[in-house]
Amino acid sequence: MTAADLKPTIELLVLAAGADKRHRLTERLTSAAADEIHYAFVAERAGTVIGAGKLTSEPVFPGTASTLVAVAEEHRGGGVGTALAAKLSEAARELPPGTVVTSTLRDDLDRGRRFAERYGLAVTHHSVGWRFDLAGRGEEVTGLATAAAERAGIRIQVTDLKSDDATVMACVGRTLVGLPVPGGENQDVDLAQIRRYFSDTSVVLLAEPLDPGQSAPWGLSIVDEQVGTGDWYTVYTGVEVARRGAGVASALKTAALRYAYDVGAVALTTHNDDTNEPILRLNRALGMAPSVGYWSLAGTPDVADPA
Repeated sequence: MTAADLKPTIELLVLAAGADKRHRLTERLTSAAADEIHYAFVAERAGTVIGAGKLTSEPVFPGTASTLVAVAEEHRGGGVGTALAAKLSEAARELPPGTVVTSTLRDDLDRGRRFAERYGLAVTHHSVGWRFDLAGRGEEVTGLATAAAERAGIRIQVTDLKSDDATVMACVGRTLVGLPVPGGENQDVDLAQIRRYFSDTSVVLLAEPLDPGQSAPWGLSIVDEQVGTGDWYTVYTGVEVARRGAGVASALKTAALRYAYDVGAVALTTHNDDTNEPILRLNRALGMAPSVGYWSLAGTPDVADPA
């Protein structure tokens, strides 16, 4: 893959991934770290990139590497994906023993999921997609956000990673406990690396306690603009274990809706694990509409070749 291939490669991979991962893909595909895994291949026809595949290490999740293959819709079924997967299978043989290979794939691509399963990947989680259209709903979301914050006993502080990095990342670390991770239930998380997961352009909503005797945020939501679409996307929402079930997540979710409306967004989209029934109930209660979700898949490099 050349530098000129980077943008079309990312656009293809984003379409297959089911979530806006442009920042993460760019960071992984352009990282020059010598101790990290970087394989990327493109398929071209008449000078146009029609397919792409990548296998990159995930420093946030030690012992994992992330892979994805995407082919432009009009070129699917002609062996392009198989050719790219063969290159990635060859690259996977160079992975350290015990490496877990992970992937995400939008949940309306059944053919793509079956393709991934041929190469030893199996679905580990399903994240449901949700969309809240904001047009004409400013008064509604303002009321929802105000009421939810009052019930939870918090105020929402808007900040960003560049100006409040230490506070934000400390809160992320406290709220990750118990959340699904790519490599499975026993997967480690490297908190020193997790800052790389988020973009400098992201907006952070901190749930700060009203009690003056408590200063650390109880949770946060990180949202980012999906450039060129009019939508904003919830990249991450987390609440400290001791504060879960107390309305903090509801306050953060409605605060994100209010913020997105205030900055002129057309809609706010998000994904939630299909086992997180309290959040799914909240989404339905807010009137969020089901949207494209994604599967999380995992496997090991010794099954990188199709059966």
